[in-house]
Amino acid sequence: MKDLRFRQRVHMDLPVRIRRVPPPRECVEIKTTLDVSRNGLLFRTRESYEMNGTVWVTMPYSTRAEDKGPEFPATVVRVIKMPSGDSEVGVQFHSAHADKWNHSVYTVPGKPVTSTEKREKNRVRMTLPVRVRSGMILDESVTLDVSRTGVLFASSQAYSIAQKVFVVVPYQPVGLISGTLVEEPAEVVRFVERAGVRGVAVQFTARAEARPH
Repeated sequence: MKDLRFRQRVHMDLPVRIRRVPPPRECVEIKTTLDVSRNGLLFRTRESYEMNGTVWVTMPYSTRAEDKGPEFPATVVRVIKMPSGDSEVGVQFHSAHADKWNHSVYTVPGKPVTSTEKREKNRVRMTLPVRVRSGMILDESVTLDVSRTGVLFASSQAYSIAQKVFVVVPYQPVGLISGTLVEEPAEVVRFVERAGVRGVAVQFTARAEARPH
């Protein structure tokens, strides 16, 4: 059976709340995503989920009562049983922005892939809260797209190429109080204009150095 996964996915660990509605019974889980896309997400669980079942998703999820965020309906489109007894469950959002399943997003066999295409393929358009710190200057904004190695975020602040910054994504202010805020070192690599919005692209330096050559 062909894999009908849609859109580009990014391996990203994000807290997510999954609420399954009956039948057979209601179940609420707080999990961490394995990967995410504009259209859905993948997570691992020991609970039983049925294909085409409806779940309600909150992502990113915060344990802080006032920051829990809205729920979004989604459909279970993939269930893979693992030898460990866990299952990998993929869900597709019921969103007007979600794309229909389509093989056209994949590279045509035999066609050379440019470095730019590789870079774009590994990105996902996603709006997440982000905080960028340069020295004592804090810039709180939202992402325009994300990847495992960096983010593109909207900003009117003045940045320069190769500028060193520290990034928190997804940013949750509760982390300031609990002391769980983790900053990722990064550097500015380019600027992008999209529909009048100025985007700043940063690359996570620690992850870039860790990649094999």
